[in-house]
Amino acid sequence: LAVLGGTIVYPTGRLVLMALADWRWDAVLSHSGLVAAGNTVFLSFMSVLTSGIVGTSLAYLLTRFAFPGRRWLAGLAFLPLALPPLVGTVAFYFLIGRDGFLPVFLEKVFGLAGWQPRGFVAILLIHTYSFYVFFYAAVSAALVGMDRALIEAARTLGASPQRCFLRVVLPMLKPALLNASLLTFMSSSASFSAPLFFGFDFPVLTVRIYEETSNFREAEAITLTMVLACVSLLGLLVFRSGRTYVAGASKGPPAPIRSRPGRWLVAGLGFACLGVLVVPHLTILWLSFVDHRRWFGELIPTSFTIANYVEIFRDPRNFTPILNSLWMSGLAAGAILPVGMAVGYFIGRRRPGSRWVSLLVMIPWALPGTVIAMNLLAAFNDPWLPRAITLGLLPMAYFVRNVPLFARLATAAIELFDAELIEAGRTLGATPARCFFRITAPLLAPALIASTALVFAMSLGEFVASVLLYKPANIPISVQINMQVRGSGIGSAFAYSVFLMIIVTATFLAAKRFCSRLF
Repeated sequence: LAVLGGTIVYPTGRLVLMALADWRWDAVLSHSGLVAAGNTVFLSFMSVLTSGIVGTSLAYLLTRFAFPGRRWLAGLAFLPLALPPLVGTVAFYFLIGRDGFLPVFLEKVFGLAGWQPRGFVAILLIHTYSFYVFFYAAVSAALVGMDRALIEAARTLGASPQRCFLRVVLPMLKPALLNASLLTFMSSSASFSAPLFFGFDFPVLTVRIYEETSNFREAEAITLTMVLACVSLLGLLVFRSGRTYVAGASKGPPAPIRSRPGRWLVAGLGFACLGVLVVPHLTILWLSFVDHRRWFGELIPTSFTIANYVEIFRDPRNFTPILNSLWMSGLAAGAILPVGMAVGYFIGRRRPGSRWVSLLVMIPWALPGTVIAMNLLAAFNDPWLPRAITLGLLPMAYFVRNVPLFARLATAAIELFDAELIEAGRTLGATPARCFFRITAPLLAPALIASTALVFAMSLGEFVASVLLYKPANIPISVQINMQVRGSGIGSAFAYSVFLMIIVTATFLAAKRFCSRLF
């Protein structure tokens, strides 16, 4: 409670008081403020719609039908999670942005000069790619656990496929769809990288807050931060769901596609989707070896080099952002482990007051990263505070942003834990410490290690709070990539991005391998 109060309640409460004390209506009611707020709401709802269509369709295809390559596609459908937001935006910038591969190709081959996705369309495309995974994961789990006998019974009683879907399938999918919609809405309203690169004619609140902060207009930034928090909380009102669906006993395997042409057609469509999924990753890897000083106006670069990687190791200062991200992410993950486990145990064992603690720990989940950064700036960026406190704001932001996720995962693991095992150990004479190390720790370790690895990986690629809280002494890799892209070090930016993707992927693989050995 002391940690949560100091990192969540105090900063949030102080920000609210500061906003009320110096509220700037002109920042909200001006044309730019109203347009940014309206664009944020519209973009969030449209991201829910497009991500829901793509993610739900892919989940239905992969769980209901068997075709060649289905298992590969089902596993690789989570690839966007391994692509940090800023890195993914940079990849799309060189694919569809100004002078990107697709616009240049269309101009040189088809004569379509000046064609490229801009503003809202480009941002929505990136959001759909990034957020469809929420729907894919939620709907896949619901479809796998769905009792197909209910559908067959409805068809036997004369229901058409359309009526069967609307009256049987959709009600069972509703909780999963609402939860995925809530995650997508909040993630879209908190999005910063894509609007920063593509939103020149489509302003949103996150970018407006960044601009006001950069211009030292603190009161306006705090006012817009409160508006953004209200927009994010709007998602809770629209997409909240207290219902859960309990699966039946008979699930049924995926139905094979009996027509051979149809089977290979579906397989072809599936692998086409796979190609779209891996294009951003391959683009980053490929461009990291390009000599960008010699690439002028060509559709396909012809000059390659490893100097982009050598430059990082040649000067120790160039490698410092990687080390900064590693130690700050490690510090955040290490701090979350004991706090999140304690919170998960308190909630999972349903101790008195657990509902209030659950509500308290979920506050950062309902707030965008920009709001969390502004909370910490308002609370701890005072001149009288030691310099170490200001340098610690960034790992503190990583901690605050990810503690809800870790706490929920820990709670789920502890709720499934059989407390009678500890009672049996105590009955046989084991001390509480021995019970913890020989019974509790081995059973909870896989979930806790996987959750810690997830927090570490997500902190590595965090950009929204980093760009507001970093200091020259602790520049993280995401901010370094942004500065290199906007400066003259585009080659080094891609090399940094490859390092970031490798570290994130290696973290997940190491956690998975370690957890498997525990069993």
